[in-house]
Amino acid sequence: MVMKQLFSVVAIALTVSACVSHPAQYQSLSVTLKNNEPCFAIPANSGLDAPVTSHSPTIMKRAGNEWKAVSPPSTFSPEVTLTTQQCHQWKGIAWQAGEYDVALKVSGKNDSIRYAARFTLQEGPSGQFKLTQTE
Repeated sequence: MVMKQLFSVVAIALTVSACVSHPAQYQSLSVTLKNNEPCFAIPANSGLDAPVTSHSPTIMKRAGNEWKAVSPPSTFSPEVTLTTQQCHQWKGIAWQAGEYDVALKVSGKNDSIRYAARFTLQEGPSGQFKLTQTE
């Protein structure tokens, strides 16, 4: 009986955790399409002092019920300077149709903020993507 209750608690916890949004420590990252590839922008009111820089984002793609790393965290990648509200594209990512989760740490002069976005790319008949941001 105790084992059955324990299993039920674990099953409920796993079910609930699968539906949870990004943790509160993540701010919303804006995603648009530019030249048929995702382009990411931090909001104008980020509160970070310029210059604002970042390394490559962590990009995960849903594969069934799991998330697979497309681009793992890359603290050794070249740093790029970001301008608020201006979108930036990272090179070397083979975007395909599917659901993506992107996390990014952006650093200002004295502080840093973590951003995240979840979106879906759907490929149309002409090969053009349609982007739907879900978080």
